[in-house]
Amino acid sequence: MDEVEWLIKKLQKGSEEERLEAARALGNRKEKKSVKPLIRRLKDADAGVRWYAAEALGNVGDAEAVEPLIELLGDEAPVVRIYVASALGKLGDARAVGPLIKALRDADSNVRNMANDALVGIGEPAVKALVEESRKPENMHLRRQISKILRWIESDAKCNKHDFGIRDTDVIPVPKVPKEFERLALRNVPKAKIA
Repeated sequence: MDEVEWLIKKLQKGSEEERLEAARALGNRKEKKSVKPLIRRLKDADAGVRWYAAEALGNVGDAEAVEPLIELLGDEAPVVRIYVASALGKLGDARAVGPLIKALRDADSNVRNMANDALVGIGEPAVKALVEESRKPENMHLRRQISKILRWIESDAKCNKHDFGIRDTDVIPVPKVPKEFERLALRNVPKAKIA
């Protein structure tokens, strides 16, 4: 039995502490064969195990985890919802955009902040849905927050993807943010920096 198999066994049948440590270790190793056992731990009775399993799935980076993580965005424990939003942001899957937009209304401010970050992490696939959501009359209170997210997506694209003309063939276009959001954006949105 190799180390990953041993960790999976601890994740499945260990004590609460052993399950926590196994989930953490599996996330650090980023082994694809740990995805299904980690997904099963998303239903663990212990919130800490659910949290570590969500974090590990984000680190492993397998799209198979997206739907189970989306289901867990409604967990009773705020810390679990925070790490689920973080994992969804790391996975970068467009299927998470709608549920993360819904999480912008979460009662816990840390969950809302992580949903912000996750949407920025998803990037351009989130732009259209964010714009549409902000235009709904019942979401006017989210308009400023969505504007900030859109500006961060634009800023990240300029920082991380756009090469500023150095290699024209490799340029990834910066997502277009509607002009109506430019004036609503908060002033503390970071400006693009060349990495």
